[in-house]
Amino acid sequence: METAANLDLKRLNRNWVRGIAGEDFFRRVLRQVAQIELAGEQAQLRGVMILEHDPLDFAVAFFAAVHTGVPVILANPKWRRVEWQEVEELVNPAVIFGQSSISTSARAKVQHPKPGAILIPTGGSSGGVKFAIHQWSTLVAASEGLSSFIGLAPINSCCVLPLYHVSGLMQLVRSFVTGGQIAFPEFKALQAGEFPVFAADPTCLSLVPTQLQRLMAQQRIADQLIAMRAIFVGGAAVPAAVEMRARELKLPLVLSYGMTETAAMVTALPVDEFMAGNTNAGRPLSHALLAVVCEDGSMCPVGESGRIRINARSMFKGYHGRAGGVSKLGYLSDDEGYFDSLGRLHIVGRSDRLIISGGEKIDPQEVERAIIDTGGVNQVLVIGWPDSEWGQQLVAFYVPSVAQSHASKWNEKLRADLANYKIPKQMIEVPTLPLDERGKVDRSQVKLLIAKSVRNL
Repeated sequence: METAANLDLKRLNRNWVRGIAGEDFFRRVLRQVAQIELAGEQAQLRGVMILEHDPLDFAVAFFAAVHTGVPVILANPKWRRVEWQEVEELVNPAVIFGQSSISTSARAKVQHPKPGAILIPTGGSSGGVKFAIHQWSTLVAASEGLSSFIGLAPINSCCVLPLYHVSGLMQLVRSFVTGGQIAFPEFKALQAGEFPVFAADPTCLSLVPTQLQRLMAQQRIADQLIAMRAIFVGGAAVPAAVEMRARELKLPLVLSYGMTETAAMVTALPVDEFMAGNTNAGRPLSHALLAVVCEDGSMCPVGESGRIRINARSMFKGYHGRAGGVSKLGYLSDDEGYFDSLGRLHIVGRSDRLIISGGEKIDPQEVERAIIDTGGVNQVLVIGWPDSEWGQQLVAFYVPSVAQSHASKWNEKLRADLANYKIPKQMIEVPTLPLDERGKVDRSQVKLLIAKSVRNL
């Protein structure tokens, strides 16, 4: 497997990316390498941003940037004004692959990433855009851990997740370092039964729960799902009804636990255990060591819940331009869980307010600030509410600034400021926010307000 700090470009010169010959892919990467080298010291100092919608263009730019050793900054094409303002405070790339609203001109007072850093965007309860700092070695370590779990054969990937997310990026990395192949079909093509077929070794498919649910609804493609080597599901909790249906269809589902900070999966549940009716995140992979700790920092006994602490060879190096991250003891996540007597991790919730909807991490405080900035409301509360399709849906309760104010009057401005997945699915006008006497969300009141809103639609 690839373990060198700088990957060997010659290994790209094989037919491994569906839709392009290996020689053509290799030549395109060399052209991007030349473009980065033209930027000289500025590229080495300030880095290269990849903002490509097309996965093939993204892959070309990614391998070129990693090879040159410059800081690599992955960006989300769905970002809007608010997100880009935050990004400009954190990074100042010298080269941008893709169309961006920010300038490549040098700016003062920006902390530049270190050479070899790979910045992967993520969200969190501390607010706004964050970049987890990885290196090529941490991505390779994550690939090796998964390969040890699934088997040492080359990993072929059917990638329908965006490459700027760690869940998509790691599919690209796994296929490269294991000598596998990768295809980038549109998700609607899978829904139509058009699955890529590779000459050797079955295909791995990575999905968020919403996508899995939609594919399972297409009975005519069940045989193609069954034939997968593994279907990895992450990004959010899988609803019980979805798990039950997957078992009925005998799908090779792999439940797992991981995050951007760990370069995706650090635990996984074998397919046979899932089929036997087990619902948990599985055991730690070979590259990771996990613990569940109590409030005083001590290890929780088997069956007792606490915060999940992670040590892994795939661990990120901290957040670019932000305090916090990894301590000597490891990374203390905001997730709560427990280990059972067989060493399997069970996730029970989060200790922060982070919302995960359709696999996207959303900071509700960021959404609340954007809604307040529209001038249409005095107070607002954004929560994540269970949803059978999205895992969680965003619901905003707001107190209008004037008697005639209504969500439709400021919704247009909100859509210009935030990515679409951050727009609340429901915006419910209330005289006071649904909080209890401690200032915490009153879920019984929320349930009534949501039910009333649905009836009024």
